[in-house]
Amino acid sequence: MSLKKIQLLAASALTVAAFVACDNASSSPEGLNDDLSVVENSGSDKAPTLQSQKGTADVPDASGKIQGTVNQVAAQDAVEELSEVSTDEVSQSSADSASLDSIMDILFPNGIDGIDTARHDPDSVGVWHFYDSKESHMNPNFAYGSMTDPRDGTVYKTTQIGGKTWMAENLNYFDIEGAASSIKNDWCYWDKPENCESAGRLYTWKVAKRVCPEGWRLPTKADWESLLQEVGADSLNEILWKGSSKLKSVNGWENEGSGTDDFGFTALPAGMKFTTRTQDGFTYHGCSSLMWAATEADGGAADSLAYHMYLDCSNDNAIVNTVRKINGLSVRCVKD
Repeated sequence: MSLKKIQLLAASALTVAAFVACDNASSSPEGLNDDLSVVENSGSDKAPTLQSQKGTADVPDASGKIQGTVNQVAAQDAVEELSEVSTDEVSQSSADSASLDSIMDILFPNGIDGIDTARHDPDSVGVWHFYDSKESHMNPNFAYGSMTDPRDGTVYKTTQIGGKTWMAENLNYFDIEGAASSIKNDWCYWDKPENCESAGRLYTWKVAKRVCPEGWRLPTKADWESLLQEVGADSLNEILWKGSSKLKSVNGWENEGSGTDDFGFTALPAGMKFTTRTQDGFTYHGCSSLMWAATEADGGAADSLAYHMYLDCSNDNAIVNTVRKINGLSVRCVKD
């Protein structure tokens, strides 16, 4: 592990509140460090979340019960992971180390304290509602294509970007193959079937790998990077890209984080399903889009981590990095 990884792992104790401030669902303070690995060296064996000691965020579950203070427990997770790093790793060359300050400046140009931390209850007036139809988030000025999933007859809008055909909606296919399993591997947000109608289904990585219809597949890490290049996003380092607004839907994102959707990709802040050692639940809806890649992490980390593409409501950045395979993320299929 390089010093860069260690620096960024330490950063996981510095910026979580900014990312989770828009969350209004069940969340696991303990597992945030495992769940959203937003700044980390490509191909590493750790998956820390950017976190913050400024502005603690108490995250309620679906019933409104506060589960804990996000940044305190997440910081503890970061410390636990740092304790696994050997002194030999710390002494490795720092020539390739990214500047933590520069990454923070990129992610939060106005400072963490200036981020709008308003939350929206699902039944209050806000910018994201699961009861809004998926059509309401589509770009009215874009000419989408379409495809029909022969397995259940669902019609999905599609878009052409850089010579590839992408689904312009999150997949919403019930995993029949895994339905008989005692371990649940796909979900509707808050376990409400109607929420899948507007935002698609959330899948573990194992299911995501096989759930696209025939003739379509889960995009690889390289596919996501190619997509970002095609829409004109700028690669700022190994995992961080500037220019995600061109992929976001024209409405539905909190913190005024909606995009221009220039290419009809129509990314939605559908959130995620998290699973940790002690808790599980749903989080980040209205603020974050997390979409699986077919590519596993490098080395021994491949046992538990795979890549995903992440967009956030608080900035115009896209991040391609690793996350735990047992979490539930959205799926966008690309045509073979």
